[in-house]
Amino acid sequence: MVALADNILDLTGPANRLTTGLAEDHVNMLIQQIRTIDPKYRQDSLGFPTTLEGQVNLIRQLRLDRAVAFYRVKGETRPLQVETLRIMQERADSTYAEGQVLFDAGRLQSRLSREETIGNYVDRAVRRELRELYNVRGIDYSKGQQIRVKYDTSGSDPTYRIPDARVGNIAFDVTLSRKTLATPQVRGFFNSDFKPDAVLIVRPTQLVSNSTYAISSPRK
Repeated sequence: MVALADNILDLTGPANRLTTGLAEDHVNMLIQQIRTIDPKYRQDSLGFPTTLEGQVNLIRQLRLDRAVAFYRVKGETRPLQVETLRIMQERADSTYAEGQVLFDAGRLQSRLSREETIGNYVDRAVRRELRELYNVRGIDYSKGQQIRVKYDTSGSDPTYRIPDARVGNIAFDVTLSRKTLATPQVRGFFNSDFKPDAVLIVRPTQLVSNSTYAISSPRK
């Protein structure tokens, strides 16, 4: 549904009205699903959005609310893994474009290379976005929780072993460079305290096709 709405943002007339109808049906379905999980759920809304952009944003918010409900009520992390990946990808894409403009304008000060400087800018923005979203929804991402944002998993050796985020048994790493199981940082993730089943490498889609991918644990 989100993909459908995204693809026809430039259409008007009957197609626009049809999409609005589909979006409203999808919103109602999501709200019903959330209330099935959490009967106390209440949606704060000023009414159904009149623009396609607003409708798509509402669907995204409800998908995240559904994932949070699964986690809080049932302890299931899979839906939140999906939504966390979506959020990280969107933010990585937007801040990568911003970072390029800022660097070329001389507004990102660093002694590092262009790629490293922009990469650090993207990393910080993605982690900040996750913290804000988790805070708004009351998700605890402190030590000992299944949800974490940028923390040390390495014990006595902090080198190359700090994922950007953890959701359940999945580690997330935002990067501009391609990484594999042979990358020391990735091996460090798999040897960390929570022994993830997979590491999701999140790269801006502007870099290359199939930019984001999963690396399975060598233990599997």
